[in-house]
Amino acid sequence: MNNCIVEENVSNILWSIAIFTAREQPSELLATIVAAMQASSKNTVIDVMVNGNLSLADNICKNITTIKLTVDSPLIRVWFIKLGGKAHAWNQYVHQVWPGSKLAFFIDGYARISTSAMSLLSVGMSNAADAIAGTGVPSSGSTAVKLREDTLREGGLHGAFFAIKEDTMLALRQRSFRLPLGLYGFDTLLGAVLAFGLDPSVNEWNPKKCIFVHPDVTWIIDEKKWWRYSVIKTQFNRIQNNALRKLVVGATKDHLAKRKMRPEKIPRTIEEFIFNWVTANPDEAKATLIKYPLCRLILRKLSEPRDWSAADIAPKLIFSTHSVFENGSDGYIR
Repeated sequence: MNNCIVEENVSNILWSIAIFTAREQPSELLATIVAAMQASSKNTVIDVMVNGNLSLADNICKNITTIKLTVDSPLIRVWFIKLGGKAHAWNQYVHQVWPGSKLAFFIDGYARISTSAMSLLSVGMSNAADAIAGTGVPSSGSTAVKLREDTLREGGLHGAFFAIKEDTMLALRQRSFRLPLGLYGFDTLLGAVLAFGLDPSVNEWNPKKCIFVHPDVTWIIDEKKWWRYSVIKTQFNRIQNNALRKLVVGATKDHLAKRKMRPEKIPRTIEEFIFNWVTANPDEAKATLIKYPLCRLILRKLSEPRDWSAADIAPKLIFSTHSVFENGSDGYIR
């Protein structure tokens, strides 16, 4: 099976890995790629999805050439996506890049998974017949302990590292499910979609049944240097994005839990998704704004016109280790 938008020998794939990145340093991203390689099997394709940051895309291609590769190494491909945003990158991967695999893994660009993470999650998911996805638990970061306890107790999905079974990937493609453009922290919405077994009109909410959580599957992240301008800026953006997440929770509950609408009916953009909820549930939205005042600022920003035309541009393959071994080139796609 080959669903790739370019011709490459990517048949009979056991595992596929999508690494999403936009703001990581090249060295940090390279460490994530190496960790994924070390955790992979032979029949694995690693797709690095760089969204909105051409400089990072160019730099990571150069860095990958420093990795010692053999013919048995996983295939590594680097894609550049003009429009920034992890949700859009996820859509592009699912519908245009995913090579077809028994299990599709998803990793954030800053998360270095343990060497046993993929094999443990693969075995665990194969033994969990009702699970359509699987995830691990964090082991570093200020909130790691609480997140671990909450996930093991209640279930859920961690966007930093999770996996989806082949049948589920095919169903998402067939039904043309896409996350809304501009969505932040898509594990909230995607986790809910998976917890409803892809269809709240016929299935009850059951995250522990639908999403297998492995207590020994984990990843680590670098400690952030809080005094750096880039870290301060990122933290400020995260505060605003967390406010957006509060609005997304309301819209997600309204669409899936309250109205029982199928996921493929979710609006194309985050603006439409949020304002549909606000319009249909004014009292609930007002209560959210009172509890989280920063959400008012987010709503004002969402009301400003935004050009989404770049979303129609297909991801561009710019590097592949396939070219290194098959064609004797430097790996760059020209």
